[in-house]
Amino acid sequence: MLSLPSEAVIRRARGSDHTTVTLTLAAAFDKDPVTSFCVRADARHWWAMHVAFKRALDLFQPYDLTFVANDGQGAALWARHDQWQLTFWQEWWLIPLYLRVCGIDRFMRLDRGFDSMKSHHPTEPHYYLYLLGVHPDHQLQGLGSALLCTMLERCDREHMPAYLEASSPRNIPFYRRHGFQVIEEFTFGPGGPPLAAMWRSPS
Repeated sequence: MLSLPSEAVIRRARGSDHTTVTLTLAAAFDKDPVTSFCVRADARHWWAMHVAFKRALDLFQPYDLTFVANDGQGAALWARHDQWQLTFWQEWWLIPLYLRVCGIDRFMRLDRGFDSMKSHHPTEPHYYLYLLGVHPDHQLQGLGSALLCTMLERCDREHMPAYLEASSPRNIPFYRRHGFQVIEEFTFGPGGPPLAAMWRSPS
């Protein structure tokens, strides 16, 4: 049985959490290699980070696999393997938004990066961890582990593997401690930062 930190209160996210969780994820991923590669770096950077993560929350909320820690100090966005990819029309509808988030040149980086992620994504049934972030003010307190373990317990009950892409090398040991192993390394599109594809078989 995976154990959770006693001070962590984990629950499913509600629509009313989105403002707080958007702030949390924007802060958590502000220095992330992928967001640094794709999101505009000018005076509108912080606005762009908020918009990008708000949209991610909106897209993943219908799957009912988004969890928050302590009312928004951390969050994890999950989906089944057959849920997470957008339809052609969803992608088309998002183009104007992401052009503003990234700028024209960096939008192409984002587009090619997502294509790379899709091409390397496993086809075997699994649960996919799209994002896990804890606000910098609350990191190193066990909230990331608590968020992760909540869903990994479900994976074990359902005998379902889990998959993620680690965008920062410093996060790989964290995921290894929870049973994930690196199965492949690739870049987030041409010239993009390296991603470690990680897989966890159910215990």
